[in-house]
Amino acid sequence: GNLKRVSSYFMYISDMLAFLFAFLIAYAIRRMLPNLYVMPHIRVYLPFLFTTIGSYILVMTGLISGDNYILRRGRAEFLAVMKMLLPVFVLDVVLLFFSKTSDRYSRVFVALFFTIAFLLDCAFRIIVKKAILPKYRKSRGAEKIYLVTEKKRIDEFLEKLNDSRDWRFQIAGIVLVDAREDTIRVPGIPVIPWSSDILHILSLSETDSVLLGTDLVRNRKQWTEQLRDFGKTVYLSLDDFNLTDSTRMFDYLGECAVVSYLAPMPVRGKPIAAKRCLDILFALLFMPILVVFVILVGLADLLFSRGPLLVPVIRIGKSGRRFRQYRFRVLRMDAEARIQKQKSPYSPVGKVLRALRLDGMPMLYNILVGDMSVIGPRACSPDEFQGYNPKIIRNLCTRPGIMGLWTLHTYEEDGLFDENRYIHNWNLKFDFYILLRGILKILTFRYRRKMPESWMEEEAAFIQETLTFRAPMQYDHSTYSRKKTFGYMVYLGAKRLVDICGSLLALLLLSPVFLILMILIIGDDGGNPFYGHSRIGKGGKRIKVYKFRSMKQNTGNLEALLTAEQLEQYRREFKIDNDPRITGFGTFLRKSSLDELPQLLNILKGELSFVGPRPVVEEETRIYGEDVAKLLSVKPGLSGYWQAYARNNATYETGERQRMEMFYVDHQGPLLDIRILFRTVFAVFKQEGAQ
Repeated sequence: GNLKRVSSYFMYISDMLAFLFAFLIAYAIRRMLPNLYVMPHIRVYLPFLFTTIGSYILVMTGLISGDNYILRRGRAEFLAVMKMLLPVFVLDVVLLFFSKTSDRYSRVFVALFFTIAFLLDCAFRIIVKKAILPKYRKSRGAEKIYLVTEKKRIDEFLEKLNDSRDWRFQIAGIVLVDAREDTIRVPGIPVIPWSSDILHILSLSETDSVLLGTDLVRNRKQWTEQLRDFGKTVYLSLDDFNLTDSTRMFDYLGECAVVSYLAPMPVRGKPIAAKRCLDILFALLFMPILVVFVILVGLADLLFSRGPLLVPVIRIGKSGRRFRQYRFRVLRMDAEARIQKQKSPYSPVGKVLRALRLDGMPMLYNILVGDMSVIGPRACSPDEFQGYNPKIIRNLCTRPGIMGLWTLHTYEEDGLFDENRYIHNWNLKFDFYILLRGILKILTFRYRRKMPESWMEEEAAFIQETLTFRAPMQYDHSTYSRKKTFGYMVYLGAKRLVDICGSLLALLLLSPVFLILMILIIGDDGGNPFYGHSRIGKGGKRIKVYKFRSMKQNTGNLEALLTAEQLEQYRREFKIDNDPRITGFGTFLRKSSLDELPQLLNILKGELSFVGPRPVVEEETRIYGEDVAKLLSVKPGLSGYWQAYARNNATYETGERQRMEMFYVDHQGPLLDIRILFRTVFAVFKQEGAQ
């Protein structure tokens, strides 16, 4: 089946990497051993590596019919590697003998190579199967499936789907055909009761496919046809008798035997994989140009219209997935005022970007991370998607593109019909045809597509949101004032100097740690490894405090995720014990306080200091009452008196946290700062009060 074929590709990659590393290690070891002759240069030995890879390809394509790689256990995997390496070794010997090149290579090197290749290949295959492929289920690239079934069969299907080694999908939700009210709870999975508009709900859901695991649905044929029209794949569950001596037909989803009715995209498998590879290659090829443009546009914005360089807008991608699409900002920060004065709202650099059609260059990032493709249907806005336009929903069975047949029209609305033609006639040649036509139109200045009014409105709304965020929080400043003595001013100047030097040095030394943590966070559940949380800084200034993401994606609906007790604790303390939103790796990040490391950037920018009160959200400032002016009179810190001496053991409810923050404001000075820094290191290592 598909699982066996796709999983085998990862096995082939593991084998090739094992051969490459075994070759390098064996050569290095042979050079270190005592020699009776000088070891030849590595390029003399390269033909041996190529011969081995050729032998491997012959073995895997013609001489061995292996079983399912993903289902093999540890001992079976060792035997499978041995069965693969023995004929490869024999073929190597035969090829070297007939080519009369066997005398070039040391016997010790050959023995070392195959021994190391065996050990590495066993390790690589097991690591891929046990550690890497299961992570795919949590990523945004996994196929998202809605299960339609009965209450009594939920456990049966969850066991067949979740306990299998099928790593290609994740359960996005459950629809219960015999429930009319929301009374069933399944940990981590939303459950939807049956209703008359359930097809409408499924068509707008962020899901690729639907598993129909019940006979209680009337008109299953009509159901399947409608869901396919909405770009969803439909699986019909079959009763599986598990006859071990029979040949199984159709396909398997986990351990569920199914008949698959695929979404409208006519071509799958290798051509789609080739399209994705070409997308990545295209994005990587033009990424250096994007970096240059980011620098140039950023400098131009500093001169003419200071503000955000990029505008992120929410778009709907493949199968209803939401993502942030990035474009260069082309409007001035005072665009609305200029429109009222009948002046151009565009910045000087924005005019150039729009004229040359380069404002969409940052979408190369969207291509690289898999949100978009070079060629595809138009990514629609949430309002268009929620408007239940069947044409738009049907076309989103594939990734949207930065170009498409729709871009060849003057107005995008005129291209909806062509998008449907693209879906049903897709092939790689069609993509190249659209790309060449689009580039030719741009180069000959015949590209007349108008910028939709909705884009202007979205960018204007983003600018207004930015300006609102920049406005400081309003509070009574007169309730607290501190006398700024000469000694206090020297202390603040020295503290800022330490912040700049310390954060620069820390960022330089910890850059490998940053890289490792980013990779681990992305590997844990995919998505952006960073997030910025809105907090209140000194003088009421709103700031974005950076952290490594420790929470799962799409955890906005607290009422659906938290118990009543946890919800009450969150409203009272803005923290939760045993928070279900935290990822497995996120728990480690929080316990070790490594999630706070990106705040070194806030320190470098001057928004935070190494030591100060904890930066709070606007709702928390109300807890301080008249002391809010006192709290906001100093710069918040990466660490502080509360974090160092109590952390989460002192709460707002008892008033202890407020007293500790006020104590620091009253007694701040170099000696207290040094004590807090040392105490913070001690508290982090002991994990005192960590959550």
